[in-house]
Amino acid sequence: MLLAGQDEALAFYQPLFGWSGSPDPNDPTKYAVQTVAGKAVAGIGMMPPSEPLMPWTGYFAVTDLEAAVARIGANGGGVIVGPMEAPGHGRFAHGTDPAGAHFGLWEAGPFPGFQIWGEPGCMTWFELVTTEGKSSAEFYAALFECTAEPMDAMPDAYWTLQVEGQPRAGIFQVDASTKPYWRPYFLVRNPDEAAAAAQAAGARLVNPPMDTPFGRMATLNDPNGIEIRITSMPEEMPEGM
Repeated sequence: MLLAGQDEALAFYQPLFGWSGSPDPNDPTKYAVQTVAGKAVAGIGMMPPSEPLMPWTGYFAVTDLEAAVARIGANGGGVIVGPMEAPGHGRFAHGTDPAGAHFGLWEAGPFPGFQIWGEPGCMTWFELVTTEGKSSAEFYAALFECTAEPMDAMPDAYWTLQVEGQPRAGIFQVDASTKPYWRPYFLVRNPDEAAAAAQAAGARLVNPPMDTPFGRMATLNDPNGIEIRITSMPEEMPEGM
């Protein structure tokens, strides 16, 4: 995430999720890698006030950045930035899918990216919200050379992107004329307590905590209006997730 109010964002997210990490004075965006138990889980950088903020952006791991960037255009997407070097860390690019959703690509160097996934305080799922579900599923399957599998319970409304049979991200078809975007899910031990703490720190509750087959979850807009979901882990995950 990149935004003008980096200090305020850190003050919100660090106590909410138990993160640690300070801005890097040598980085032009003062990028602050956030950690849980010393392992990288997220990053928050600074943008000039004149620039639009960049919400939580998922960086998908690739082994050949140039080839992946070429597949963006070949499948109807657009390249915004890159390939570019992140000195001492790796290489990256930013693109959009044919419907306009923004995403990142990451070719790891010394810095691998996420080091923990699916633990309390960490991201546990990433989901595309789009009015173009089927075509988006086809785009990302071609881009990442993976499979896009429709969920049995929602065959025309939800797909999971799978690598070697393991779900890695979701695509959710919506009917409203919503600008497509990727939204993160963060795992918490108690969604009710986390939602209350987030509201006390300036977040807006969009959907209150409720039980679902995928865990108890709530939707919030952080103090900058960026949407996040918080969720607990169900005892048994539905098939296909």
